[in-house]
Amino acid sequence: MNDIATPPHEARAVVPVSVFLITKNCARWLDEVLSAVSGFAQIIIVDSGSTDETLEIAKRHGARIVHQEFLGYGQQKQVALDLCTQPWVLNLDGDEVVDAELRDAIIELVRRDDPNVIGGQVRFRDWFIGVPASKHTRAISRVRLWRRGAGRFLSEQIVHESVQLDAGGRIEHLPGWVEHYGVESVALRVQKINHYSTMRAELDASRGKKPSALKLFTIFPLRFLKNYLLRRAFLDGRRGLIQAMASAYYSFLIEAKKFEAAERERLGLASKPKDKS
Repeated sequence: MNDIATPPHEARAVVPVSVFLITKNCARWLDEVLSAVSGFAQIIIVDSGSTDETLEIAKRHGARIVHQEFLGYGQQKQVALDLCTQPWVLNLDGDEVVDAELRDAIIELVRRDDPNVIGGQVRFRDWFIGVPASKHTRAISRVRLWRRGAGRFLSEQIVHESVQLDAGGRIEHLPGWVEHYGVESVALRVQKINHYSTMRAELDASRGKKPSALKLFTIFPLRFLKNYLLRRAFLDGRRGLIQAMASAYYSFLIEAKKFEAAERERLGLASKPKDKS
């Protein structure tokens, strides 16, 4: 791990928050991501080999940039978290933009500095084919703001990482949105589904989770109904239908890939099929 750039002196910043991101080729959205948190005291970028303009954009925003070969999402984010120096930390991905209402709520919470509050939970809204999801769908929410030193990421979380907070303290639900642009097209959605389902299947296998014939058969319709009806994706019309189908397909692929890995091991086959081209 080595520093690529050092930020300007942080005394000029007014919001005592370290914003940290892990990146690789995030130039498409990064300028908007970092502009939304301008005035926050510190920006930490841990990059795993960007070949686009990611690093140039980060430098323009005064980020401290560190290169680190990818270690898995949990461990990579912990590397970035360990570099933070401010009393509060905010974790974002390179395709997540804090809107004005959420930015104001973060600033208010941090400046209020209630000793009983340990973190803030934020809502996420996907943009798909140029349109945001309806505000009336059931949004996913996660803790992305917390007091530095009050939480950490686990190294075994190679995918779908989340901060593990210390016991005690209150989590506030913050108004506003994190606008998520990373699934804006069908092609990008399918690409991410394939990538993350492989990592999730490997993680499940490492934890001793076996493939289930029942789950392989039922996971697609159950996941689709959960997203389309219970999370009210139907409010987004055909976009919501596609998104609900994609989410169900992701869950199905995890089970399918676990089954494939188990069968290859049982039959003594190579872990990956050979390229016949």
